[in-house]
Amino acid sequence: MASIGTPFTGGATRVMLCGSGELGKEVVIELQRYGVEVIAVDSYANAPAMQVADRSHVISMLDGAALRTVIEQERPHLVVPEVEAIATDTLAAIESEGIATVIPTARATQLTMNREGIRRLAAEELGLKTSPYRFASNEEEYHQAISEIGLPCVVKPIMSSSGKGQSTVRMEADVQPAWDYAQKGGRAGKGKVIVEGFVEFDYEITQLTVRHEGGTSFCEPIGHIQVDGDYRESWQPQPMSELARERARDYAKAITDALGGRGIFGVELF
Repeated sequence: MASIGTPFTGGATRVMLCGSGELGKEVVIELQRYGVEVIAVDSYANAPAMQVADRSHVISMLDGAALRTVIEQERPHLVVPEVEAIATDTLAAIESEGIATVIPTARATQLTMNREGIRRLAAEELGLKTSPYRFASNEEEYHQAISEIGLPCVVKPIMSSSGKGQSTVRMEADVQPAWDYAQKGGRAGKGKVIVEGFVEFDYEITQLTVRHEGGTSFCEPIGHIQVDGDYRESWQPQPMSELARERARDYAKAITDALGGRGIFGVELF
């Protein structure tokens, strides 16, 4: 697209938002300021972004056929995933068929929408240092993973957000409740979990990383505190040693280069 057209005309630039929460609402408002025609999609009516979008649709975004239907109906130029619960294989097919461009890329969406994809990319393909981990598809594999990783450990659904379904297992009595909670808290329902070795951090950061035509740029690191998986407080910049800052940026660049595309990536290091 060389230019942004006029909304509701044949030359309009159309963007579809898959997920219509509060953050999505802000994205819609900014896009409309540029003259972009915006379609908001989510699994429930009157979601925040739908309240300001030009049009909206209510579907299960995990239903690949339903997602394809609405994309083919609206013919957006760009599709912006905002939540994890999306049929990412459908988005990959949509992009490969030239129907729409997925932001930042369909592959990035597939890898980052679940913890298995992004962990295997970082640890196994790129060789970046991570906490020890195992994946478990059923209860038997889960107990084996706990045995191999040891206590304490952290259990998370491979698809979840805001701490939902996540537990810290400190003793044997926590093992079964953690599995049960993970099965209830996953974005896509029951399924696979990741069991991670517990790491005592000095602090946690988000490294905002910008990929653009001229290369890669970095914002100052953001420190933050979460309680039971929920955000509580953040600040910028997070004081860091020069070595820690350099390594954080090296990790962020390696991961975002592998994901591809352009834009702002939030690389969380914790």
